[in-house]
Amino acid sequence: MSAGHGFLHRPGDSPVHRLAPQVKIVAAVVAVLCVVATPREAFWAFGAYLLALAAVWAVARVPVRWFAARSVIEAPFVLLALLLPVTGGGGRVDLLGLSVSAEGTMAGWNILVKGTLGLLTSLTLAATTAPQDLLLGLQRLRTPSVLITIATLMLRYAEVIVGEAKRMRVARISRGDDPRFLWQLGATARGVGSLFIRSYERGERVHLAMVSRGWTGRMPDAAGAGGAEGAAPVEPRRSAPALVVEQLAYAYPDGHQALFGVNLRVERGERVAVLGPNGAGKTTFALHLNGVLGGGSGRVEVAGLPVEKAHLKEIRRRVGVVFQDPDDQLFLPTARQDVAFGPANFGLRGAELDERVARALAAVGMADFADRSPLHLSGGQRRRVALATVLACDPEILVLDEPSANLEPVARRELAEVLLGLDRTMLMVTHDLPYALQLCPRSVLIDGGVVVADGPTRELLADTGLLARHRLELPFGFHLG
Repeated sequence: MSAGHGFLHRPGDSPVHRLAPQVKIVAAVVAVLCVVATPREAFWAFGAYLLALAAVWAVARVPVRWFAARSVIEAPFVLLALLLPVTGGGGRVDLLGLSVSAEGTMAGWNILVKGTLGLLTSLTLAATTAPQDLLLGLQRLRTPSVLITIATLMLRYAEVIVGEAKRMRVARISRGDDPRFLWQLGATARGVGSLFIRSYERGERVHLAMVSRGWTGRMPDAAGAGGAEGAAPVEPRRSAPALVVEQLAYAYPDGHQALFGVNLRVERGERVAVLGPNGAGKTTFALHLNGVLGGGSGRVEVAGLPVEKAHLKEIRRRVGVVFQDPDDQLFLPTARQDVAFGPANFGLRGAELDERVARALAAVGMADFADRSPLHLSGGQRRRVALATVLACDPEILVLDEPSANLEPVARRELAEVLLGLDRTMLMVTHDLPYALQLCPRSVLIDGGVVVADGPTRELLADTGLLARHRLELPFGFHLG
C-alpha cells in the first residue's frame, strides 16, 4: 500500500466507498458550503451536521479514532479559537469563573466548529475515495484540466513526502528515539526541517525529470488527452554520429566547477558506460545531453543537431534520460499516465498515443501494471516503468543514471535483459562496474570534470592501477573472465 493511501485513504467495500466519485465530491462541496453558510448561533444545525458525518462513518466502517489521528493538522486553528475568548474585545461575560469576551467567544466557536466540520468532511471524502478516483470524479465533473493536473501532482507529491516522513520516523525509532516524549521535541523539530529540505530537493529533481520529457510549463490535458499539437520532428542527419561533445565545461551558480572540458564521440548503436567516482561530474554531464542543464561552454550535438535553446524540444525527443530514483520520474496516479506524459508533450494524441504507451510498457514487461499506482510497485517494477516513460518518447539515445541502484539481484538481471533487448544508442552512468561490463562494450572514465580514459570496458576494468587512481574497484570476489 502506498504511503499516501495509507495515510488518507482507507480502502473498503462499503456503500460509501462504492458511490461514484463525482457524487461524493459534489456532496462534500455542498456539505462544506452549508456549514460555512450556517449562522454561528445555530448550534442545533452544527450538531445535526456532526451526526450526519458520524452516520456516514458508520456506514463506511471507518472508526472515529482514524479521523481523530488525522485531525491534528487543525491544532493551530484550535489554539486560535481558544485564545479569542480571552483576547477578544467588547463586552465581557463570566464563563466557568473566567471573564471572557462575548464576541471573541462566538468568533472562536465559529472558527472551531466550521473548521472542524470542514476538515472532517474532507477527511471523509479522502478516506472513502482513492486518489485516482478523486481525479476521475473531477474529470467527470468537467473540471478545468489545469486544476486536475495541479491536483494530480499534489496528490502524487504528497504520497512521496509522507513516505519519506515515515521512513525518517522509523530510522529515528530504530536508534532509540521516541517521538512521544517531550524531551525529544528538539529532534522532532530537526526532523521536520530535514523533511522540508528533502521535499525541496525532491521537487527540484521531479522538475528536472519533467523538463527532460518535453515539459515547458504547460501540462498536456490529463497527461496526454489534449493541448496544442507539437511541431513536426526534425529529421536527423544519418551520416552524423549519434553524439558529439567537445570541450564541455560547466559551473553551477554557487561557483562549483563540475566540468572542465569533456570530449566524447558516440556512434549510432553504441552502448557506452560512463564511469567515475562520486563528484566526478557524470550526472552533470548527462543532464547536458538533452539540454536540462546549459549555459556553460563547449559544444554538444545530437545526430548533427546542436543542443541549443531553439532546438530543445527536438533534442529532448531524441535524448531520453532515465533518472536514478524512479520516484523522481513517476509523478502521476498510474503507470499509464506517467508513460503518456512525455509523448503527449511532443504532440501525440488519440490512438497513436495509446499505441505508443502500450508498446513502451510491453517492451519493459509492465503491460499488466498499466493502471496501477507507481507506489504500489516494487523497486524493480518502478524502475522499468521509469524506463518506459522515456521509451514512449521514441528517443534515439537512451541515457541511464545508475540504473542498477538499490535493485535486488533478480530485478537487476531482469532490467539488464530489457536493456540488452533495446535497439538504441545507450549511455549508462554507473558505479556498478560488473553491470557496465555486462551491458556496455565501451566505457569512458570521467574524473575531475574531464574524460581520463576511453576504451573497451574489459580493458579499463582490467587496469587496476587506473581504477585505484580514480577511486574505483571491482566488487570483492569478482574476476574478469
